[in-house]
Amino acid sequence: MPSPFIPEVIEPDEKLPPDLVALRRFAYLMDEAIPIPGTRKRVGLDAGLSLIPGIGEIIGGLLSAWIIIGALRHRVPFLRIVRMVAYVLLDMTLGSVPIAGTIFDWLFEENVINLNALILHRDRTRPPRTFSAIAGGTFVVLTIIMLFAFLIASAFIAAVIWIISKR
Repeated sequence: MPSPFIPEVIEPDEKLPPDLVALRRFAYLMDEAIPIPGTRKRVGLDAGLSLIPGIGEIIGGLLSAWIIIGALRHRVPFLRIVRMVAYVLLDMTLGSVPIAGTIFDWLFEENVINLNALILHRDRTRPPRTFSAIAGGTFVVLTIIMLFAFLIASAFIAAVIWIISKR
């Protein structure tokens, strides 16, 4: 696998903790792994997941939570974490719209954006938190994403029922 090129990130892999290197590779896989022929644009697994009706966005959102959990571990400020969660929820919401959502997923790279925020805003003066220290925050983040996914699925089901009832 080629080394991911994320120009917004200044620190090379050699200067990052191993878990952030893994998150960088993950963000690359999710958002930029495959070049689109004839363009400078790249897409990743997140765009591919959006092609799975119903659950693709949910899976992508849950996978994207890994970067947010890394932000909790590396003591990223609370408001930055809220913004990171908002990006994932935005991607899940707009990505759920048929056709236009898939195009949005190809263009909006929330995993790379969130990774850059993590690397730029982490607290380098203190050691990373342990899993037990971030377990509560992890639970809250995953619960928010799952509740939002439930709301999106409910809205989709309600729309389908409404369309069927109008026939």
